Amino acid sequence: MLQASKVLQFSPKYLLPRNIRTMASAASRDVQVSVTPSSCLHDEPVQIRAEGLSPNQDVTLYLSMRDTRNVHYISTAHYRADSNGQVDVDTMESLGGSYTGHFPMGLIGTLHPAPSEYKFTRFFKRDVLNPNIVDLSVFDGHLTEEKVCTPECEKALASTKHERHYMGPGVQRIPVRYGKVRGSLFLPAGEGPFPGVVDMFGTAGGLLEYRSAQLASRGIAALSLAFFAYDDLPKTLEEFNISYFEEAVEFLLKHEKIMKPHVGAVGVSKGGDLVLSLATYIPEVKAGVWINGCNANVQSALNLRDSVLPGLEFDFGKIEIVNGAMDCFEIVHDPRDYPETIIPIEKADANFLFLVGNSDRNWKSVMYCDQAIERLKKAGRNNYEVHNYPGTGHLIEPPYSPFCGASYHKLVRMPLLWGGESQPHVMAQKYAWNTMLSFLRRCIR
Repeated sequence: MLQASKVLQFSPKYLLPRNIRTMASAASRDVQVSVTPSSCLHDEPVQIRAEGLSPNQDVTLYLSMRDTRNVHYISTAHYRADSNGQVDVDTMESLGGSYTGHFPMGLIGTLHPAPSEYKFTRFFKRDVLNPNIVDLSVFDGHLTEEKVCTPECEKALASTKHERHYMGPGVQRIPVRYGKVRGSLFLPAGEGPFPGVVDMFGTAGGLLEYRSAQLASRGIAALSLAFFAYDDLPKTLEEFNISYFEEAVEFLLKHEKIMKPHVGAVGVSKGGDLVLSLATYIPEVKAGVWINGCNANVQSALNLRDSVLPGLEFDFGKIEIVNGAMDCFEIVHDPRDYPETIIPIEKADANFLFLVGNSDRNWKSVMYCDQAIERLKKAGRNNYEVHNYPGTGHLIEPPYSPFCGASYHKLVRMPLLWGGESQPHVMAQKYAWNTMLSFLRRCIR
């Protein structure tokens, strides 16, 4: 049982050189910096403001946050106060730093490893029971991030803290060991029943819970499902059995707070093709959310009840190295050349939502989606929605998750290029999240 999250209640100027005038004026004022609300769910936007500055004063806003591994993430933005000595990130443009232009959630969306950290690092949150603690400061002048991060940097004019929660009050996290099934069930607050989904990630393996926690905070019960490299599950991606996923669906539907008789499935990357397989081979799965996946069963054979769906393989000779990261865009074989690996989704009695990053550099998600839709159209099916997001890479996460263009992948032991650009990617995450919530609520009955 989860305890409800706590909430934090948060001489004449013309005779002086310009920089000294600015410091003297700032020191004489009551400078304040704020994040409103001071505590919120992770998928909620905030308003960031600084007040009490000198008119037209140049300042640097500096945001920092640490993940589960204590990796330090930072972002900076350069602003010029208005005639009233105020900076409002909602309405004003950044003049430099981690982003430029009008980007209200830019400070959170562009968080990236500090100069002292390994640059190919993805923000990692294992502990979803406790919020991320964000530190926000305002400094005089337009400073580089290297300058802000040095001990010699002058003291901030003002600072504050902000909490971002993955779990809303009353959400429950329940560890799951049901038969062979391993994972965590997240239940919304209240009596229910709630629509239920199986939530899966990709080839990194293990158990990632942050999306399930946020789904439950929005009224959808989610089973965060591990399928390898966790607890007593297989250590590698050698093969799968559809029976494992059937058992996961069985667990969900046996729970008294899960809406019956159907559930949904959500998956990104390898989890995307698993979503298509669940919707095709498990009758109780009536809604599938595919996020930058493939239309074929990738890499590992999937054992069905009386047959085997082979795995689509890779051509590792087509890997390219771009700025120190592996570009794997060309390495997966074209499913049309290996039709035996294609998942026959036209046979599924389910609805599909395809969320596609048009700048995905990990997989050819646009092509895979097009092939899947072509198959559905040939069968006369109209049980799908497609949402394409320009400038968006592979890792479409819940809203305001920090953008990650490349990160170390423990399976291949190298950094992988994910693609995308920070501002369109962060905006796409918001739209994709709202689209997914609406689709699941509508299609799970």
